[in-house]
This record gives sequence, structure tokens and C-alpha cells, in this order.
Amino acid sequence: MGTDQTDILDALPAMILSTDMNGEIKFVNRRWLQSVGFSGTHETRFEWRDLIDPRDLSKFLEAWQSIRASQKSGEVEVRMRDLNGDYRSHLFQVSPAEGRKGRGWHVVATDVENLRHAEEGLRRKTFEFHGMVNAISLPLAVTTPEGEVEALNQPALEYFGKTLEELKGWKASDVVHPDDLEPTIAAQMEAHRLGASYNVESRHRRVDGVYRWHNVLGMPLRDQDGQILRWLHLLIDIEEKKCAEHALAVRERESRHILDSIPARVGVYDIDGNLVAANKQASELSWIPDKLDWRELCHPDDVERCESRWGASLKSGTPFACEYRARVSDGSYRWHLGRRVPMRDENGTIVRWYGVSYDIEDLKRAECALQESERNLQVTIDTIPALAWSARTDGTAEFLSKHYLDYLGLSSEQAVGWGWASAVYPDDFERLQAIWQEALASGRAAEAEARLRRFDGEFRWFLFRVSPLKNASGEVVKWYGVNTDIEDRKRSDETYRTIVETTPECVKLIARDGTVLQVNAAGAGMAGVQHSGQVIGLNFFDFVAPEHRDRYREFHEQICSGTRGGLEFDLVNALGARRHMETHAAPLRHVDGSVVQLGVTRDITERREAQDRLRRSEAFLMEGQHLARMGNFSWNAASGEIVWSEQLYRIFEIEPGSVVSLDQIAARIHPEDLPHLVAMVQQMEHGRGDFEYQLRILVDDEDVKYVHLIAHRDQEDKDVYIGAVLDETQRRHSEDALENLRSELAQVSRFVSLGTLTASIAHEVNQPLAGIVTNAGTCLRMLAADPPKIERAQETARRTIRDGKRAAEVIARLRSLFSNREAATEPTDLNDAVREVIALSSNDLQRNQVILRTELSDELPLVEGDRVQLQQVVMNLLRNAVDAMANVTGRKRTAILRTSLREDGTVRFSVTDSGIGLGNGGAEKLFQAFYTTKSDGMGIGLSVSRSIIESHKGRLWAEPNNGVGATFAFVVPASIGEAVSLEPPMSAKNGGYEIRKAAGNP
Repeated sequence: MGTDQTDILDALPAMILSTDMNGEIKFVNRRWLQSVGFSGTHETRFEWRDLIDPRDLSKFLEAWQSIRASQKSGEVEVRMRDLNGDYRSHLFQVSPAEGRKGRGWHVVATDVENLRHAEEGLRRKTFEFHGMVNAISLPLAVTTPEGEVEALNQPALEYFGKTLEELKGWKASDVVHPDDLEPTIAAQMEAHRLGASYNVESRHRRVDGVYRWHNVLGMPLRDQDGQILRWLHLLIDIEEKKCAEHALAVRERESRHILDSIPARVGVYDIDGNLVAANKQASELSWIPDKLDWRELCHPDDVERCESRWGASLKSGTPFACEYRARVSDGSYRWHLGRRVPMRDENGTIVRWYGVSYDIEDLKRAECALQESERNLQVTIDTIPALAWSARTDGTAEFLSKHYLDYLGLSSEQAVGWGWASAVYPDDFERLQAIWQEALASGRAAEAEARLRRFDGEFRWFLFRVSPLKNASGEVVKWYGVNTDIEDRKRSDETYRTIVETTPECVKLIARDGTVLQVNAAGAGMAGVQHSGQVIGLNFFDFVAPEHRDRYREFHEQICSGTRGGLEFDLVNALGARRHMETHAAPLRHVDGSVVQLGVTRDITERREAQDRLRRSEAFLMEGQHLARMGNFSWNAASGEIVWSEQLYRIFEIEPGSVVSLDQIAARIHPEDLPHLVAMVQQMEHGRGDFEYQLRILVDDEDVKYVHLIAHRDQEDKDVYIGAVLDETQRRHSEDALENLRSELAQVSRFVSLGTLTASIAHEVNQPLAGIVTNAGTCLRMLAADPPKIERAQETARRTIRDGKRAAEVIARLRSLFSNREAATEPTDLNDAVREVIALSSNDLQRNQVILRTELSDELPLVEGDRVQLQQVVMNLLRNAVDAMANVTGRKRTAILRTSLREDGTVRFSVTDSGIGLGNGGAEKLFQAFYTTKSDGMGIGLSVSRSIIESHKGRLWAEPNNGVGATFAFVVPASIGEAVSLEPPMSAKNGGYEIRKAAGNP
């Protein structure tokens, strides 16, 4: 407890002690100690048994336990030993207390021994009752057992300022404070019920209307038989005590709170310089126990110096100040600044010293760091790759970094104030000035874009950003800004806008409510209008087919909530045409802060129709196999897995769907043909490509079936063989019957020859028919893949058509009538297109210190394609190469552009850089929509570029270099009248392809 609080409690004319929440006595004031004749200090430990008559101890402990459980004020009357060793009745009034060290209890003891003797005298001397009442100097009221006022003594009448008759008509609510009325009445009612005394504290209104606190003691007056004759109600004025208790509690809390809230060590010292008390910070930081000598916390090397200064201050009475190292709780030493000042009494005599110690370890270190920082600050500012500046509160420039001055070509004297504004592009100055003035007026950070003239006269785009420095009152005292060169970003944004506008896919921005914010030309075409301005502002949901609208709304809401995704839906354009669309979308933060949908949508109507046709073709193929008595199979030589079509189960008469093994097949083969099966299996295991065998199989009824087996090795999976089995039993039976007819009807040789010719033709047809079955099985596998390989399935379907036509050619003896016709496009000189892109990119290459080498073939033919779109792809690949080398140091930044004519007649273009390479994500991931490795990229450049090249019947891919960097390349058909096809090579990896000429004949 603080010194001030101890003095106050000692000065009060009452016996007061304090306990903790568990009831352990922590403090006893001087009045109590003197009353009971105990020696010791305030902090001397006392037990309740030391104070209370043993006869009343159990009663007190029971009452004390009840008060603690209720957490409310209470009282109990017990006998307590006085100075002479006699026991006198005392009233213990207990109330909860709050303090910085926690919660506890205050106990005020009032000697009621005389009151009890008075009660005894009243019972013995009833006839002297009224005289005694008037003789009591405290307000006293007498009531009947029923509660009616019978008499009041003179002090009571004077307090209330009424006559007895007037007060008899008053109710309790007329004299007791409303807030105290309920507990007062409850206490009286309980006392009347039990016939016992009561003690309650309540406020009573005085004659002048002021309420004062009283301790109301009520006691019954009984006759010799114990019957209650009267009730006495004694009002003891405790207003001063209440005020003192409240002031004491408030001051104690405030004092302790103030001391413990000070973010430093605070100590109290006696006139000899000894530590007598410390705040919470000091105890926690240094483990200071009571009476600990401060010298034990001081570093040994600093003790003598500090002690010398402290002794001088004690001797002279002047304040003490010293820097020293003090031990903290972890045992380490930290620098502190200690200050101590004397407190004097009214006579000027020093009675106490108060000290505070601040941790200045960080300040000490900061001083060293600040010196170094000040040396480096100017160098740092002058070398940062940005235009840094500061301005006064009126908007005039106060400081410009060396980099800023070098860019402008001005001296500091020329640029400060408004001198820098002369370098702003005239068309941008008014807008820049308006934003700057608005920021000055609002005191908030701002940014703007404007062009600045370089020392050589060239204007470049910059992003101006400025933030205010405010003082503790929130007033702006200075402005700090930085200008960032965004010329490259501006050009890049323009390039991307050009790509987006020319891409054949719809690129759009849709607000959360469905409003179209932006859309490219392809999107306008899909919507059935002439230009994008006719679509902007409309609701995109209105273009979605009604049956798909709810699903699209849900998809759109998910995108605007922060997820990416894709969706297929039908779109009905302004012309009423219905098309099937595929969209991929991602959330994008719009300029107004809202989240919108950035979507790339392509028309997949033809692809969907092709899938439907393939499904129908599959159904037709199954029916054709059934009619032709033909089945197909696949066999994995590595795993031994065998997959049969339903018709092949029928041919071998094996339960459909059952697992097929080589042993099960061998059991069906005619014994004489088993060597052929063994040889075929061995050749497959050794990697032979194609097979063709005539075999016989035995069924359950020992009938013989003749089958023709054709198989070839899968181009993708070298362990897998795909083949077909044709049931030739009926043909064989026909041949046998024909042979019998020939022997019996020799004279009709012409018809026999015709039959032979027919059989020969049928034999020749077998080969293309087997090819049809094989390609159909391949097509089914392509479609069953996840995801379906649509393009390869289409190519397989084309080979199926080719083989069908071959069968017709055999019969009709006609040449092939099918060819791959390409849509007519403009012949373009790719070399000239590349040179134009180089010319446009020369400044960007020089700025990024990129060395460009070109290896353009002199014998390059024209290519079929759109010149602008091909240039866009070249520019995007070149720009990506430059960005990949932006952070390269320690080696030359080199980019090589090559064109060449390949052996298959296609034209190849490539960009090779010495940048950071493809990373760990894989080359193919770079071409996914919205995937980017750039902090400011959108992730659509390579995706759109691949779409352009694929629309030119070519392909675009990426591959790592043998050393550093990567190579991006594409191939497109040459304008030489020769068709090309794209097929996966046997060793293709990561989505790679091999281009080869498509043969004109089977």
C-alpha cells in the first residue's frame, strides 16, 4: 500500500484493516493497533484469532464466509479484546475494495459495547425510557412492534426538521434515499421477523433536503418475559467516514494505477538513499524484492560513479541524474538513465526521494545506428531507381533526389519550388496540378499519371505518388513523394489491348450485376453486332439461353467472390442465332474497387457438333461390327491387360465383360495354329510393329471358326497393341461350297472364275476394313481419355474415312478422292513481318540493354496467315524474352530470332533468350489462361498467342535451353500448296508435337 494511503488510514478516527480476497489480513491501521494494544507495523501478520474472543470466533468465521461468498458488503458483531485485555462488543462492517494489486476487503470496526449496555439498561429501566431517549445525543426513533412511530428524541426532530406528529405521518420513502429504501426495509422486516437486532447503512434526508449516510442500528426492547415492547432505531452519522472511505479507495487506485502505468522503473527512497518502495515495472523488470539495495542491480563498473553522484545529491539536496547499466529479469544488463528528485515538507526539509529509471539501451544503439544511417541516407536516396522528392505544406518542392535532378537535367536551385513543373508535359500539367491541390486540401495520399521531359527532351510516362507526414495533432507538416517510370507498362498495356482486340476469342469484363463493362471486337461479333460499343452497358445475362441463365448467374457470382473457373453454356445473340460457348473466367479488381469477371469465351459449337457426330459414329461402328462380324481389341505387352469389344466376345463365344487372358485365348485356338499365336506374342513382346494372321478357333460344340487378325503398335504407348479380328467363317464356308461347285460344274468355269474374282476382291477389302476397325478403336480410346483428345480423335476418324474410301477404290479401281483443303489466307513474308516488329521494339531493347541477333533464312517461302496477328505473336514472344532477362545480372542479355524452312515444308520461327528460364511449373502451364509469372501480368498473352497460331493450322510451344534461358517457337504452313498435319510424335513430352506431310495416297 502506498505511503500516502497509509497516512490517510492512520488519520481516520476509526479502526480499519484490509484483507485479500481469501480473507488474509494484509494491513491494520494505527487506531486498531492502539485499541487492541498490539505492537508491530502495518504489515505485521495478524490472524483473526488474535483479535476476536474465542467464544465468537466460529460465529465470525461463518458470517465472514457468507459475506465473501456474496461478494457484497456485510457486517457481524463480535467481542474483541481491548488494550486492557477485556473483551468488548464491536460491529465489523465489511465492504469489497478494488486496487491495482487486485481485489480485497476493507473492514471497519465500531465499538458497540456501550450500545449493548444501553440496551441492557433500557430493558431494566423501562420507566426511564423517554428520559434516556432524549438523553442520547444521536438521532433515535422509537417504534411499536407494529412499526408505528412512537417517539423521536430531540436530535432526530432537529435532523428531520419536523414535529413528532408530522413525522408520524411520514413513510419510510419520505426520509430514506430511494436507492437505499429496499435494503433498509428488507433489513427491518427480517429483524422484525426474527426479533433480532439489525444494522444497515442508508442515506436519510436532512431538513435542508440533503441526504447523509447513517449507520442505522435497530434493536428490540423486551420485557422480563422476552416480549418485544418497543423497537429502538439509532442513526449514527457516517457521512464523513463514507466520504473518507471513498476518497481513500479512489486515491489508492489512482496512485497505484499511476505508478504502475508509468513505462519506467519508479522507486521511493528514504533520506539516507535507501530504496523503500518500487512500482510494478521495477519489480517485473529487475525482480526487486522489498528493501533491496539499488547497488545490487547496477553494473559493477558503474556502481562507484553512480554512488558518488548519488551521495553528492543526498548531501546537497540537488536532483540526481546518471546513466548506468542495470540488471534486468533475464540477468543481462541494459543501459538506463536514472533521475531522482527530493520531496520536501512545508519547512523545506527533505522527507523522501522519488526516482525514475528509463531503459535507454535501444536509444544507445540507435545513436550509433543513426550516425551510420545519416551517412548512408543521402547516398541511398540519391541511388534509388526512382524520382524521390519532398514538398512543403503549400505544395512547393523542398527537395529532389539526385536521380530526379539528373533525369530533369536541372540543378537543385532550378528545380525546387515550382521549377520542376517546367518539365511536365503541357497537356498533363492542369490535371496533375488539380490532383495535387486536392491532396493538399484533404491531407490524404494521392497518385496521378503524367509525362515528364527527360534531359534529352524525350517525354516519358510517370506515376506520381505522394503521402503526407503528420504530427501528433494530425496536422500535415511535410509531403513525401516518388515518381515511378511507367513508360514500358504503358506500351505493354497498349500491346495487350491490341492483342485482346484482335484475338479471335471473346474477352470481356462483366460487373457483378451482369453489366458488360468492356468487350473486344470478337465479343461483339459473337453478340451479333458490328462493334463493341453496341454491347457495353447491356446485361450479359440477357444473351445467355434461358435454360442456362440461372447456372451462369451462379457461376458469375462465384467468380466475383474470388474463385476461378470455367463453364459451358448456350448463347443467343442479337440476330437470334444460338451458339454453344466455353468460357474461362477469373476475378479482377476494377478501377472503382469492385470485383468483376474477366472472361475469355470461345465458340465451340463446331467442336460440340463434332463430338455428337463422333458419338453417333461410335454407335454406327458398333452396329457395323456386329453386321460385319468383326471385333477389336487392345493388348498391353507390359502389364498383360487385354481389352475386347463386345463383338469379339461373341466371336470367341466368351461371356461378355469377363476378364480375358492369353491362356483363355490359347484354349480357343486350333492346336495346329497355336504356334502362330505363340510367335505373334513373342514378336509383340520384342516390339514388332504390325501383325496379320489367319487363325482357327474352336467353340464349345467343336465347330471351327476362321478369323483374320490384324494388329499394330500404338504410336503413343509403345507397350500397347491395337487390332481387329474379322470372323471369316461364313466366307470360308462360301469358298468351300464354291470349290465343291467348281468340281461338279467344270463346264461353267467362267462363273467359277467370277466367284474366284469375287473372293479375291473380298480378300483385298479385308485389309482396309481391318484398318477401319483399328482406327475406330483408337478413336474410342481418344474419346475415353480425360480430357477427351478431340483433335486426335478427329484425325483418327479421318483415317477411318480414308480406309473406307480405300475399300471403295479396290472395288471400283478408283484413285483417292479426298484431300485436306485449307481455307484461303493471305500469303505473308514472315521475315518482313519480323523485321517490322524489331523496328517497333528497338527502344525497348536498348532500354533493357538487350543484344538482339537475327538469323532469318534467305530462302524462306511465304506463309499462309494474317500478317497483323502473326506480328502480334512475334511481338508478345519478344517482349516475354525481354521481361525474362530484366533481372539478369552477371551475363549478357541476348535474344536470338530465327526463321527456317523445315523438311516437311512448314516454316518455323523461334525466340531464344538468356533469361531465367521456364521455372518449375512446366512449359505447358505457361499457356494456360490467367497464369502469369509477372507481378503486373494478366496471364492471357501466351494463351491468346497459342490460339492465334492454332487458328493458322500451326502450333506454339516452349522448351528450356541447354544452358540458361528458354526458347519459344511456332510453326505455320508455308504457302506452297502442300497440306500438313499435326500428329503427336512417339517421344512427345509436355504437350510437344512433330509436323509431317500428309500423304496424298493411302
